[in-house]
Amino acid sequence: MVVSGSKNKEIEWTVSQSVSDGIEIVLLENPARYTPHALNIGVRYALDHGADLVQMLGAHSSLNPGYFRNLALVAERDKEVSIFSPCYDFPKAESMIERSIQLFHLSRLGRNWQRISGVSKPVPGFGSGAFAVRKEVFDSVGLFDEKFIRNQDNEFYHRAEKKGFKGFAYPELVYYYRTRKTLIKLKKQNFDYGKYFALDPLSHSLKQAAPALFYTLQISLLLLTGILHFFNSSRTALFTIGSFMMILGIYLTAVMVESFSKFLKYGLPAVSLPSILIMMHFYYAMGSFSGFLFGFGGSSGKNKQSP
Repeated sequence: MVVSGSKNKEIEWTVSQSVSDGIEIVLLENPARYTPHALNIGVRYALDHGADLVQMLGAHSSLNPGYFRNLALVAERDKEVSIFSPCYDFPKAESMIERSIQLFHLSRLGRNWQRISGVSKPVPGFGSGAFAVRKEVFDSVGLFDEKFIRNQDNEFYHRAEKKGFKGFAYPELVYYYRTRKTLIKLKKQNFDYGKYFALDPLSHSLKQAAPALFYTLQISLLLLTGILHFFNSSRTALFTIGSFMMILGIYLTAVMVESFSKFLKYGLPAVSLPSILIMMHFYYAMGSFSGFLFGFGGSSGKNKQSP
């Protein structure tokens, strides 16, 4: 097991080794203190020491008993699969708002982890934060792009897919993810995700482009309506403001339908889901605009923990 860490005020990370239950643990220093750098340090070490399969694990998480035994079995059985993702679940929430945030991660309009949560058979897909990668994938596509302080896992998976490598999520592998516990921390996380989406939009899915596209379209329709009114083109202005209202209505309807379905399944924590979805879409879009307009300088992307 290889752990790549960062220096902080409490701990001076050094290279050290210990043996527990027959597992060798190696702690490696990450002077850059960024997530993709830590991943690359660990991957390089593992490959240099003969690893055929490398498991990435983020912070805030734990695994089901027998995870690595099960991973070895599915990797031996499904040789055509190159990237192995766990199914996602959560530890018991410590508050109502934390449970609501968990539902945001499950929601199709949130992070959409329901597609790889609680499945009964392997399903095509990829879960950021925890996945195992065969050596040949790194040999073919390289390591994580260190420009992506956030979203480095999505960008890596996109490159692997373009090369024809397959990724599946397995019910035998379960990743218990501890979400952000407050909306303030969740807002910052989504702002940063949106910001680093702007670094290379083509390496992400259309779903990840949706917040910025939605707000761009709506702002454009409002500006166009104002311009048309200024030039006394009232009939055309009615069309543009009507389009604005129709798109907004479709969006709000989708949010309410999705939230109601979660309420029927999970109860009271879903009551907060509409406001969380709308808020996080907004902050993701603002992060994207920030990245497009102002670039990626500063320390807002600094990340000692995995997403």
